[in-house]
Amino acid sequence: MATPPKFHEIPLDAVDRRLLAQLQKDGRVPVARMAEAVGLSAPPVHDRLARLEKAGVIRRYVALLDPAPLGLGLTVYVSVTLALHREGSVKKFRDAVHAVPAILECHHTTGTADFLLKVVVRDTAEYEQLVLHTLTRLPGVERLNSSVVLSTFKAETALPLE
Repeated sequence: MATPPKFHEIPLDAVDRRLLAQLQKDGRVPVARMAEAVGLSAPPVHDRLARLEKAGVIRRYVALLDPAPLGLGLTVYVSVTLALHREGSVKKFRDAVHAVPAILECHHTTGTADFLLKVVVRDTAEYEQLVLHTLTRLPGVERLNSSVVLSTFKAETALPLE
């Protein structure tokens, strides 16, 4: 299997952390307001943000949508076990996962399963069709184990920056 990329921690000062905390709360906050909050002018704040983007600390800017008003009422975590754990098998599985819009997240894990998927669909009928026609047909899948989310009382997107 290919060697995973090495993790390189980016040095952040207190101002960087305050800027990132503001962005995690509101990705649309104007640079001028961020500058005011950290006691700098807009140009150095803009430069800091550009540096953090270039370094990959800020991956992208997105809107977080509520799935319920969009008719996506069922979230399922799916543990996937592959039949083979060879590099080619894992790569084929990972590549195929990217083509399934209902799979929001895919994590390669340790433990009893090889992967953990986060799936969002309209209802159990749609999930059944996804299982029968898509998930069980992903390359190398030996076993699926589904856990249906009954309710969510914490779902944070902000990373702890302390």
